[in-house]
Amino acid sequence: MNYFILGHAAPAAPTGVQWGTIVVTLLTFLILLALLRKFAWGPLKKIMDDRQHAINSDIDNAAAQNKEAKRYAEENKALLQRTQTEVQTILENSKTQAKREHEEILHAANSRANKLVEDAQVEIENEKQRAIADINDRVAELSVLIASKVINKEINEADQQNLVRQFIQEAGDK
Repeated sequence: MNYFILGHAAPAAPTGVQWGTIVVTLLTFLILLALLRKFAWGPLKKIMDDRQHAINSDIDNAAAQNKEAKRYAEENKALLQRTQTEVQTILENSKTQAKREHEEILHAANSRANKLVEDAQVEIENEKQRAIADINDRVAELSVLIASKVINKEINEADQQNLVRQFIQEAGDK
């Protein structure tokens, strides 16, 4: 059978195995494999190994950082708890101190008020005694004046005072 390719007759297909072509192809393939191994596989394998090592190192670092972050979180949580406890203690102490100071201020104010009342009572009593003494002196003067006019005799001041005292004692006994 003759095949025509674009108006030309196709060459006849070779018959049989062409060992030379097979050997050259095989030799070329082996050389190509050796070159690929030397220039492609070695550097590619090294790059892949380095990349795997870097990834494993990153994973280890991430795990270590994760552990460290958890440790810091626990420390922060404990610190926060201690801080809250300290704040609560400070607040309770402040409340207790404020209450104590409030009571001290009230006690001091009550003491001052009581002292003022006592001082005022003493002053009132003193004024009362002065007023009574003044009244007694005036009554004595008036009594002497009245008695001198009634008796028409003159009494000295000492006698007058004795009479007034005697009169007050008698009035007090009744």
